[in-house]
Amino acid sequence: MRNALGYVRVSTDEQAERGLGLEAQRQRIQAYCEMKGLRLTAIFEDPGLSGGKPLGSRSAGGRFLAEARRTKPVVVVARLDRLFRSVADAAQTIADFDRYGIELVAIAEGFDMTNPYGRAMAQMASAFAELELAMIRERTRAAMKVKRGRKERISGHAPFGWDFGLRGRLVENAHEQKTVAWIMKLHRRGESLRGIAKRLTDRGVEPKRASRWLHSSVLRIVKRRA
Repeated sequence: MRNALGYVRVSTDEQAERGLGLEAQRQRIQAYCEMKGLRLTAIFEDPGLSGGKPLGSRSAGGRFLAEARRTKPVVVVARLDRLFRSVADAAQTIADFDRYGIELVAIAEGFDMTNPYGRAMAQMASAFAELELAMIRERTRAAMKVKRGRKERISGHAPFGWDFGLRGRLVENAHEQKTVAWIMKLHRRGESLRGIAKRLTDRGVEPKRASRWLHSSVLRIVKRRA
């Protein structure tokens, strides 16, 4: 009986609602191994992690790859995009599996990675997964832009110069807006971000949440005003 390793990943609660939760993935992998007569030795889990991050740099993903290289099992995932959403990462990992004699099974896609056609199909699927991820990011940026234009709440913290009002809408904080105006005046004069941060600290101006002013905090205010 051949050994098998499973890998599961989920990034959001939305995926769990779409049947992509960790438990659903585990059940699919276990059922597949039972059907194929494979001995499932372990399932590695990366909860709350984006598929855009390379497999080897993930907490469980790195351990999963190391164990696969050591034991050369059949690697089983519920869907290919649980492993990667980058064509480059997919190509490198699949080539790595070939070199070590590791077979990869993606249950949903039904790919057979033991032949060139199957590997090519897997890389094509990864290309579409990468495109889907890019489109999700673009839609998110567009939605955030609209919310900012409407002064609607987009995070758990109000930016410097603003407070949350009724229904989560942003309302100006008059006292902090004076500081914002002063920051922009210094910036237009050519003052460096670090210099402005030091001026704010020296004047005893308190930032919104941090213990002290940093150039990155000033940059966020400048970008937001721009």
